[in-house]
Amino acid sequence: MRQGTINNYIKFSKNFGGVRKCYEGKPEIAVGGFMCEPELMPAYPNVMAAGTLVKYDENKGVRSIVPLYTFKVKSVDSVNSKITVEKYETGTIAKVGMKLIAVGDDLTQSATNVYTVSAIDSSADDVDVLTVDAVTGVTEGAVLAECVTTTTGEGQDAVTTNLVKVIPNGLTYCDNVLDPDAYAIDIDPVYFSIRPVLERRMPPLTESLKKALRDNGCYFNFSPRV
Repeated sequence: MRQGTINNYIKFSKNFGGVRKCYEGKPEIAVGGFMCEPELMPAYPNVMAAGTLVKYDENKGVRSIVPLYTFKVKSVDSVNSKITVEKYETGTIAKVGMKLIAVGDDLTQSATNVYTVSAIDSSADDVDVLTVDAVTGVTEGAVLAECVTTTTGEGQDAVTTNLVKVIPNGLTYCDNVLDPDAYAIDIDPVYFSIRPVLERRMPPLTESLKKALRDNGCYFNFSPRV
């Protein structure tokens, strides 16, 4: 992984806003340090981009952080059950076995369809092609997010819900990459930025995800500027 020097293009940056500079000014970091489990990180040498949605927990004995990866759908191949999603300089974040849902207007409402990734073609620079078990309900331009499926009750009383993996309460400060020998990684979450946050330079958001951030006490002035 190149660290880069002045006037060089690099794959990731530990400066605020990452290599794509999604923050126009330095945001406020939640103090204390938060540990992310290695299996939640993109596979090395791919990178968790600055501006990635996260849920950080200040109450646990081990202060933890869980990312919520999102994907912008570029096209859908219903014949071959493939979904093409946007990819940035930071690389591929999807993994085989990942379960995805389309992000709706209300994050508390269960999604009807779940898309399980069985294969990934990451050969292109700007997109990844995800092979899934079905593409019912997926549309071009939709935002997909990791999901968690839970079942309560038994038999005829069983109720299954498919919700986004976590309700976010922050964004990542910078790009983060997992060293192959690491057993954990500390991630800095941010919750406030008085200067604009350039949402077109960060993983995709929906209005419902922005609302979740506001409801959890965050302040971000999102801007559509490039």
